[in-house]
Formats: sequence, structure tokens, C-alpha cells
Amino acid sequence: MLCQRLNKHWYHWKHQQLRRINIPKPNGKTRGLGIPTIADRAWQALLKLAAEPAYEATAGERSYGFRPGRCTADAQKLIFDNLKSTVNGKDKLILETDISKCFDEIDHKVMLHRVVLPIEALKGLKMAVKVGVRGEYPSSIKGTPQGGVISPLLANIALDGFENLGSDQWKGRRRNTLTRGIRYADDAVFICKPKADTKRLREDIDKFLKSRGLRINETKTKVSKTTDGFDFLGWRFRVNSRGVFKSTPSWENYADIKAKVKATWRNGATTEARLKRIESQVRGWRQYHKNCDMGKHALWSLRIWLWRKLRAEKRRMAQKEAEKARRLATKGIKPQGAAKRQLTNEQIKKAFPAVPWKVNGHVMVKDDASPYDGKLTYWVGRNSKLYNGPTADAIKRQKGICPHCNRKFMEIDGAVELHHIDGNHNNWKRKNLAALHRECHQAQTVHRKRIKDGLAKRAVKA
Repeated sequence: MLCQRLNKHWYHWKHQQLRRINIPKPNGKTRGLGIPTIADRAWQALLKLAAEPAYEATAGERSYGFRPGRCTADAQKLIFDNLKSTVNGKDKLILETDISKCFDEIDHKVMLHRVVLPIEALKGLKMAVKVGVRGEYPSSIKGTPQGGVISPLLANIALDGFENLGSDQWKGRRRNTLTRGIRYADDAVFICKPKADTKRLREDIDKFLKSRGLRINETKTKVSKTTDGFDFLGWRFRVNSRGVFKSTPSWENYADIKAKVKATWRNGATTEARLKRIESQVRGWRQYHKNCDMGKHALWSLRIWLWRKLRAEKRRMAQKEAEKARRLATKGIKPQGAAKRQLTNEQIKKAFPAVPWKVNGHVMVKDDASPYDGKLTYWVGRNSKLYNGPTADAIKRQKGICPHCNRKFMEIDGAVELHHIDGNHNNWKRKNLAALHRECHQAQTVHRKRIKDGLAKRAVKA
């Protein structure tokens, strides 16, 4: 039904008002998240599919946020290339920037003028960004809702060129650029050589943002030495006195994963469910940081904390079982044997899965590459290098082709998942493993049957 509405009425779509949810920020303030309806999000996704290829054709080379085929690891690798010892990274300066309320303050006129879409679609997009929040205000005069599907793309379009500021500061006939900007959405850092004019760069930044209706956040914008270190995208970057560059998880990011694990353990679910959730959180955290130095971030303190909690919980369970057995014995009922529980050390080992890491091991995307440029060989080869273990081996054996749909693995298709052909996740033989698109994986008969059986069991228990 929704697909029929989108196909028939996309050019005069009526966007409904947003729902507001306030998300707490680390500094104690809140960030307003505007959430469209499901139908409006589907319509925005349709416009994004049309507008994104046009933007990618001319997008900046050093912009990595919310773009297909690019990720935070690309920005991390570029920072390494500009601060390593062979390029005298210890002598450079870092200008850290942060835009104040970027999504809330973007000028509508400037933003929509840069979007490449048919006239009817532009009219609908204008109505979408100007729709107000239900119960607060009827219409919006600036900004784009953070909960919108197309909002990250609109922010990228409005800020396109921000990372190139200061590139006109060059030295010598070969135009050796003195500054290099790296942007991820509305966060950016500028790496400046000793002779670069940081004051002029700051003036250019203020002028650029003013033309977009934005302004810099003074509290988070500063110039620092590379030897002092700086935080960006959840990592701590620093060049020591010997000129050796090092990147590690930032202490704020490290504290976040510890808080998440502890909150998960205290949520009151079963022990198995909590440990499985913790396993997912730890694996995701380690996967994100697998290209930096993890030698001192093995989460040992968290492992000890969880080990103590597990031991205490098992003692409580043993006491409850003993009390239950005594009560049954007084009534003349023979108690059943206690269920065997897994050893604590094995549970801890499973809850903290090992993820191989290699300092600066990421393969950075080419500057001018885009999933829409038609270079299938490059993107299939790059995607296979982004995975490791059995998934990478399966992609290589399949020559980058999904056996379910016979299409090549492209970045715009989403994640690649490992499929156990017989449905047994304990069978890790090569013949039983296949790499599939996420949608193709979910469509497998083995998994669909298991989901139906699980739903049937729940219905019987209810």
C-alpha cells in the first residue's frame, strides 16, 4: 500500500509534522531529535536515492561522514598519513572545529539551492524541511530534522567544500599545501604545517559558515600541538616527542563501553541474554577500534568486574536452590537435580570475544572513488578487504558475487553477512559457509523456518 502511494503521489507528497524526542548530551544539555512518520521516511529515502548520485559526482575528496563507500576508518588512516614520522608530524598544528547546532541552523535557501533534483521533488523537499514539530511550532524557517533519512545528505551538501578551506595556502612552485582539512559530517580537523596561517584559516571558516547560516562552537574549537594530542571520532591521536604517531580509543569512548556493559548487566534480564548482549557490544567496540593500538585497552578491569558479578549471582542461585530443596524435603518431596550451569571463566571468555587488530591496517578509499562511478572491480576488491576471517574467505571464493541473487557485493547494497547453509551455527566447515547480502540472508528458507518455529513456540506459551 505504501509503495503504491509513493509511486503515484511522490510529486505532491504531504509531509506530516515531526515528533520531538530530546536526547541527553554529555555536557548535561539535550539534543532535539525530530522524527518523521514511517511514510515520510520512505518518501525521503526515495528522494535520497535520486539526489545522492548527483552529489557524489562532485563531492569533496576528504569528506567521509554519511557517504556510501566511506567510513571513520578512512579519516583515521588519512590522519595517520599526515602525522606519521616520515612527514614530520610532531612539528604540525591541529585546528579542531565544531559547528554549533549544525542541523538546527542550516539556511534553507542555501541548502536547497545546491540540491540537484527535479522541480517537483524540490518542492516536496522544501515542504519537508519547513514542516514544524507537533505541539511546538507549526513550521520551520531553518535547519533540517536530525531524525530525517535525507538530513545527513542535506548537511553534507550544505557543508560541501568546508574541508578544502585553507588549501590556497601553499608553498613553492609545486604548490605544497600548508593545510589539509578532514571532515566527518559537521566535525572537522585541519592539519596545519608550521608556516600555515591559522588566523587566516579561522577567518575563512567563519566566513564560510556565515554564508550557510551557521557559526562555530567556540568552546570546542581550538588550536593544539600534535604532541599534546587531540580527540576525533572516538579516537585519541597523538605524536610523541620522538615523532611516532599513535592512535588509541579516547578515554571518553573507553568510559562509554564500560558504562554500556554495566548498564546491560543491571537491566534485569536472564544471565544468558545479558551475556549475549554484552558479547555484541564488546565485539562491536573492538571492531570499530581494530585499526588502532589496543594493547592497553583489553577491558581487563571490566572483565574482572563482570567475573565478580557472575560469581556473586551463582552463589545467590545456589543458596536459593538449597533453600528450595529444604522446603521440598520438609514436605516429603524429592527435589530434582539442579540444572548444570556453564563455568564462569568460559562465560567471561565468550562475553569478551577476541577481535584481531592491526595499527593503521585499514585500506583507505581512493580520493575520487564513489560506488556510483561504475568501477565494479575496484569496489568488489575493496569490500572484500574490509572483512576478515570466514567472511573474507567466503567473498574471495565466490569472487565477490552473492550466490542468492548473483549480484556483486557493492557498498550501496549494505552489509555482507555470513550464512550457515545447514542452519547449524556450530558447523564452521568451509562448504557450509557462504557470504550473502543482508536481505538475501534474511530470505533463506532455513532462517525463515526457524523464525516461524520460534513465533509458534511463543504463541503456545502465551
